[in-house]
Amino acid sequence: MIEKEFETILYEKKKNVGYITLNRPEKHNALSFQLLDDIDAVFDYAEADNKAKVIVLKGAGKSFCSGFDLKGSYYLTPPEGGWKYKNSYDILNKKIFAKYPRILNFPKPTIAQVHGYCTDAGCYLQLLCDITVASDDAVLGHPAQLWGGAQSMPLWQLYLGVKKARYLLMSGRRISGKEAAEMGLVSISVPRENLEAEVNKLASEIAQIPYQGALHNKIALNTDLKMRGIDALFDYYGQMNRYWRLFRTK
Repeated sequence: MIEKEFETILYEKKKNVGYITLNRPEKHNALSFQLLDDIDAVFDYAEADNKAKVIVLKGAGKSFCSGFDLKGSYYLTPPEGGWKYKNSYDILNKKIFAKYPRILNFPKPTIAQVHGYCTDAGCYLQLLCDITVASDDAVLGHPAQLWGGAQSMPLWQLYLGVKKARYLLMSGRRISGKEAAEMGLVSISVPRENLEAEVNKLASEIAQIPYQGALHNKIALNTDLKMRGIDALFDYYGQMNRYWRLFRTK
């Protein structure tokens, strides 16, 4: 039974696991204005749900998430009058860049359940989760890089290392879930038919850990990243991505 329904997201809880389902299946869960707003709202709701000790993020239909909606999103759609320094700062910082540390620092373990397309900003979402389980035949990568310019997610080089991250971010190539696991872009990959069962089993195991202990562990792991400069990297990549809109030429 669905516990809470947003316009483009479903939230349900089974035992001690909360499931966030991106629900624009006809669009491969592309991140529209509404879906971006609903992501903020559902993570607030899931944080307040004291019975949910672990959160699973997944997508309805054929894909996890194909990235920002090309027909309309805070990330891609210029405001009236075009991008300016102030409106780009206000819109992108609040509606896009603030989501990254919000999900990364979410005070409960998060698991991304990836199938189908997981590209561009969809790949950002899974990178921000603590653990990603992908189907072997999922499609991951950053094909939007073929447009040029600086993307806004700093975790690629940190997680994959320089050579593998640049291979994806400079070529725009896409890889399978199996290749992504071998590369370190996701945690593990499993056959498509086993994906849901594997995620449910993993989430159930983690949910047995005392909440305070799980939170303390996540704080320690995230503080490690902060000591490596992750907060500054989020700011820097956001700035570089924003400036590209202001200075690029056709």
